[in-house]
Amino acid sequence: MLSKKSAFVHLSQAMKSSFSELNIGNHLRSAGITKRLGFSCLSIFQLLFLLVFEHRTWYQAGLSKQAADLPGKDVIYRFLKVPTFNWRKFLSSLSSDVTQRFQKLT
Repeated sequence: MLSKKSAFVHLSQAMKSSFSELNIGNHLRSAGITKRLGFSCLSIFQLLFLLVFEHRTWYQAGLSKQAADLPGKDVIYRFLKVPTFNWRKFLSSLSSDVTQRFQKLT
């Protein structure tokens, strides 16, 4: 993976701790969402997650000062459309983990 290009995602400290607490990377790997080259799946997922919460589009992100550190739009589209990625399994395992954590609190 390209370590120097993983710095394009600037999550807040609360989001960083949430991503590590929920083991998002492990859930991605267990669902078969992996890559061999380029940006890691976790960094691409974090970028997409961040865009949603900043209410920004991919076009707006491309116009920002950090656009040189961003992956190309073809990387994003391929990441979302790979037929072997089991998104349903990812969402199921993540939601199961989150509900188990909330059950401990109630």
